Amino acid sequence: MLRSLKTAAVAALLAAAWGAQATPTTTHSYDDPICIVGAGPAGLSAAKTLEDLGKAVVIFEKQAEVGGKCQAYYEDDKFFPLGAVIFTKETYVETWKLFDVTGVPYSNHSFGQIYQFNWTDGTAWIQEDPSDDTVTALMAEYYRYVEIWSSEFEPLSVVGYKNGVPDELTVSGAAWLEANSFYYLPSLFIRAMTMYGYGDYREIPVLYLLNLFTPEILLGGMGVGQSYQADFHKLFVEYAKTIEGKIHLDTTIESIDRTSNPKITYRPSSNHGRETQPCSSVIMAFPPLVDALESAGLSLTEAESTLFSHVSKIDYFASAVRVPRLPGNTSFFSAPVSRVAPVVPEGQPVGFVPLHPGSGIASVWSHDRHALPSPAAERSRVRSLLVDTMTGYNKPDPADASAAGDQVAPGDIVAWSGDIDYFPHVRSGEALRAGFYRSLQDMQGANGTYYVSALSGFELVEFALRAGRDAGGYFE
Repeated sequence: MLRSLKTAAVAALLAAAWGAQATPTTTHSYDDPICIVGAGPAGLSAAKTLEDLGKAVVIFEKQAEVGGKCQAYYEDDKFFPLGAVIFTKETYVETWKLFDVTGVPYSNHSFGQIYQFNWTDGTAWIQEDPSDDTVTALMAEYYRYVEIWSSEFEPLSVVGYKNGVPDELTVSGAAWLEANSFYYLPSLFIRAMTMYGYGDYREIPVLYLLNLFTPEILLGGMGVGQSYQADFHKLFVEYAKTIEGKIHLDTTIESIDRTSNPKITYRPSSNHGRETQPCSSVIMAFPPLVDALESAGLSLTEAESTLFSHVSKIDYFASAVRVPRLPGNTSFFSAPVSRVAPVVPEGQPVGFVPLHPGSGIASVWSHDRHALPSPAAERSRVRSLLVDTMTGYNKPDPADASAAGDQVAPGDIVAWSGDIDYFPHVRSGEALRAGFYRSLQDMQGANGTYYVSALSGFELVEFALRAGRDAGGYFE
């Protein structure tokens, strides 16, 4: 009863805010281009889709390069990812097409020797192979999972969840697994979610986790099947070359005026003067967090502010660190507290991989939980723990607890993602049950504005690309 009352209250707030939204008064000059804010996967995909429909586009990007979160560090002709790196053929359908179009190379991926590690005491150990009985039980659960996933979730897995979100998919991942009597699968969920920064499965709605754990991806987590690795930053640099419209990089947007004909006032990096771009419509092609939208020069309506207040992110950081004594062909996963409890994120590394053996550089991912009073304090803690933790494993045998690792210095952090709006998601089941995605769909086009990002599916390059392609439907 309490849960239904909370859901009803959220629904009432969403409905009231949307009802208070005035009928859109924006008029369009269709001679003007569609303005896209964000040159990540969603923005580039939307731009290419719209150009294929004969629409003119112009893109604005605050970073110095395209790719959004898909950035990389380069040294000795090797790439070290600060974003996506692994993909599969069946799940990454749109992504696979981009590799065909651009000719960007990819190679087979392997985790190599897998270690688990405990960052609090500096220990590490080779992950043991499961027993035959465990493998048998795990495979039985896998086949049952595939049956449920295919029948109950796959029909709903469309961009923007336009086919609805049933109540049973608004509970947490842990609650859903327990309700379906899965005993062994939680360990697979925990390992992947911890390593890749997708939060605590006891908190994140299972709707998102079912998008992540396709049958192919889940089987890969069991060590079966083939995955690939590639330089995703290069992929989007090459993909951007197929777009005819102007891409303004390293550009600061000062305001987005939606009161009449939309226009964007911006300041290019190349000069100190303001410039104005008239737009037929505006696409916000990045996660619609309230702070991010306002930082991009958008004055939110009451309806937008209410709706997007339900969107959260994960504090997740990517880096490239010089650790020359760490052995290659290895992968390190943070050990869970127990079979059903992931490690608590306190700013520490949660996974690291020397992607290119012999380079002396490892890709490292860290996770925090808004525990400090300011972003600057959080960044300081994450970087400090990065140095301390990687020092402990900078040795030929990471499992040798008696040997000290060679000191890693702050200057050995050769690349750092900084703060990124990672894994946008609706944080509560109440907001999902109250119709968040239905309200988002109804809002598209109001005041000449569209919201296109991985929030329409899940925080993977694949879903950002799908969201961009889907945006073309608004302009056909």
